[in-house]
Amino acid sequence: MYQRLKITVLPELITPGARILIAVSGGPDSMALAHVLRRYAQEQKEQGISLVISHIHHGVRPESDEEEKMVRNMARDWQIPCLIHHFDSQAYAQEMGLSFQTAARQWRYEQWEKDMEEEKCTHLATAHHLGDQGETILYRLLRGAGTAGLGGIYPQQGSLIRPFLTVSKEDILAYCHREGIPYALDYTNEEPIYVRNKIRLQLIPLLEKNYNPNVLETLGKTAEILRWDEEYLREETENFWVRYLIREEVNNKYVQPSRVGLKKDIFQLPKAILSRLLRKGVAKVTGEPRGIGFDYIETIMASQGRTGWQQDLPGVTIRIDYAGIWFINVNIEEKKQESGVEKAKKVEQQFQIRKGHSLLQVPQSVKFDEWYSWEDNEGQWWQVGLFIKEPTCEEGEIVQKVVFDAKALLRIKEDLIWRYRQGGERIFISGLGHKALKKLFQENKISPSKRDKIPLLVAKEEILWIPGIKKGALYNKVDEQEVIVGILRKVLI
Repeated sequence: MYQRLKITVLPELITPGARILIAVSGGPDSMALAHVLRRYAQEQKEQGISLVISHIHHGVRPESDEEEKMVRNMARDWQIPCLIHHFDSQAYAQEMGLSFQTAARQWRYEQWEKDMEEEKCTHLATAHHLGDQGETILYRLLRGAGTAGLGGIYPQQGSLIRPFLTVSKEDILAYCHREGIPYALDYTNEEPIYVRNKIRLQLIPLLEKNYNPNVLETLGKTAEILRWDEEYLREETENFWVRYLIREEVNNKYVQPSRVGLKKDIFQLPKAILSRLLRKGVAKVTGEPRGIGFDYIETIMASQGRTGWQQDLPGVTIRIDYAGIWFINVNIEEKKQESGVEKAKKVEQQFQIRKGHSLLQVPQSVKFDEWYSWEDNEGQWWQVGLFIKEPTCEEGEIVQKVVFDAKALLRIKEDLIWRYRQGGERIFISGLGHKALKKLFQENKISPSKRDKIPLLVAKEEILWIPGIKKGALYNKVDEQEVIVGILRKVLI
């Protein structure tokens, strides 16, 4: 066992100068791992490998005190620094609202991370072996998983290494006996009270007896093949992510970290890539590494990228518009909703609003020579206004400028308002007559969600101007008439 590890496994996992934190529970697997790594470090002295042991006392079984003593004595005899941690795992599980196994595992890894930082370790070594690999694959298969899950436990993930992943439990026990390594047995592992225990104690022996005596080796090889495939697909997904990511920037910063968009072209990609892009999009805005489940992925894929499609899923809203598909963290978005007073304060702080600037609150009467500011549903701030005297626009990027007949517009100034669309409106266009706003929005690829946030300049129910889209033919400038200028600008924060 050791010779194979020394030649084919350890050189791949351990770099020269490595300082390895070994997670040692006192069981045969972790005790054998500590022995193997110590032996390897001694034989490869020129590589400068150093070791630290971390032992966690869970405070559950009466034997835990003896196990701690055994690990401490072993570390002393082998002259390896040893860290001992005590914690009440049952109380922690209750406090966190987790199962005992999940809570204990979470606490252990958090503690090991702290140990690595304090001891300046480069690697964390755990003693997962071939049996654990087979157990994990079967567990995930029974619950449902793709290639990422059925790839099982990875030999290396960042600084975490698992040198024993291709070693059987029998080989580990034989190594302990041959080398005279003491160890303790956790008899709770022999109780079929957890699903994983049942798989290890009941299902795997059944498969070995009736179907394949080498089922663990077979599962291990299958997992390795699936990991090859998954690594390739993951790399391809990253390439497509970069290609199709929509970057909406203000001064080179993302408008909203709770919102991620991808171009609709992703719906033309193979499902193996599309599904991963969808999961990645959800993971980006929710922080949940696994993204969302298969049923939700199928629901999104069935939309085929149809503009206007929207679906509320746990913790995230998926929305498709002309620009692409958007993943929106609804919890963060809700926190961003502010009262009118809070918005006014925000605008004052961000745009230094002075005389001649105000927050747009529709419906609102129009004042000439006044900037009205609002935020669209993607976090971009805009300003619009009608000006008798055209202002200098040093604070933003002009998107559209239109002109009206000043005398005509001033005659109806009491009727001018800013408001949002109400449905069914039409705008008069020279040479065409009245045209539906809905048609204009569709032609300009304005999504339904954005249409509701575009202010309209209206006089007695007649639409005069849709800022950024179209100015109507009414009250146009004729020859050298005096004009009133309408300006739409994007605010650059």
